[in-house]
Amino acid sequence: MIDKMIIKDLVKQAVPDICAMRRHIHENPELSGEEVETAAFMAAKLRSFGIDVQEYVAGTTAVLGTLKGGKPGPVIALRADMDALPMTEETGLPFASNFPGKMHACGHDGHMSILLGAAKVLSQVKDDIPGTVVFICQPAEEKSPVGGAKGLVASGVLDGVDAVYGLHVWPALPSGKIGVLPGPMMAASDHIRIVLNGKASHAAMPHKGVDTIVAAAQFLTAAQTIISRRVNPLYPAVLTFGRITGGTRYNVVADTVEIEGTCRTYHAEAQDAVEAHLQDTLKGIDAMYGTVSRLDYERGYAAVRNTPQQAAFVAGVAKDCFGPGILADVDEPAMTAEDFSGYLQKFDGAFFWLGATKPGDTVYPLHNTHFAVDEACLPVGVELMVSLVLAKMKEKA
Repeated sequence: MIDKMIIKDLVKQAVPDICAMRRHIHENPELSGEEVETAAFMAAKLRSFGIDVQEYVAGTTAVLGTLKGGKPGPVIALRADMDALPMTEETGLPFASNFPGKMHACGHDGHMSILLGAAKVLSQVKDDIPGTVVFICQPAEEKSPVGGAKGLVASGVLDGVDAVYGLHVWPALPSGKIGVLPGPMMAASDHIRIVLNGKASHAAMPHKGVDTIVAAAQFLTAAQTIISRRVNPLYPAVLTFGRITGGTRYNVVADTVEIEGTCRTYHAEAQDAVEAHLQDTLKGIDAMYGTVSRLDYERGYAAVRNTPQQAAFVAGVAKDCFGPGILADVDEPAMTAEDFSGYLQKFDGAFFWLGATKPGDTVYPLHNTHFAVDEACLPVGVELMVSLVLAKMKEKA
């Protein structure tokens, strides 16, 4: 098997290139489903490492790289997401986004540079690799509730993969620390849309109409009791409504109100309960106010879950590479979502967090206009991804 000191040396040599690739990607963000130039860059880099490349996979901007080792063995996949967010960057970096209104505020520039770094290192030792490595460059992770993972998995292009690994840079952890948990790491994310229809009338004669604003206010108040009174308190759940629109004029009773929100859960029982009780609450509102309501509850990303075995595997490989101090003291998952769950629903594998904030620096959260990955974490991510591939191949040999 390949000596880990060889891997460390190759990662160290690759650091300037890893950082340069990250900066290029950071300067040129593209939104979900629009990652044409980003995908072309990823494909060109993979080809430059001698890796076979497929572009526009499954009718999307996805790119797949395949590196066949010099020996037969399992197929291990690594995944990075490519899309940016519709935000205007305020980091002040010399390589800040060239496009106002587009920014890598979720660290996907870090994910892609880590994937490319891992591809470069593995390609340099490919003759000694006992298996095949697949590099997944995935679009539209931010396009919840659809996302890019579902389509790739459903297309069958990944059939035959024995395990898949992914990471997310995590600003709440010190740069280079690894966070991994058995069970849920990230929440399921559902999209809720509610339409209340009533009857318009003059504001001076409300009894002649059906006021959807009053009905919506009552619904929003009542809905908040679903989590506290209708869901098992042992199953965490968040129900948030972030948008409400309705009415046409200050002195007209509104005949339509639209409400949008999201539900985050870890357990299917809680997810089912929220959907059912939202519908029951709307039925009660309709009976009270005379409205006619409609609930569109769209199941989005499933919860990202690691098996105990895979969580222990990632932690073990991390400690073997960097010592026990590499593991962050993480004792709870996040209510944010990630469509990496689409892979783990079908394939073995795991997902982990990579600390991305330099100690002493301000901790800016993901999806913040000031967030930027600390580049010191990138070689840690590369070495761990490479080591996971090689360790899993050894395990399955």
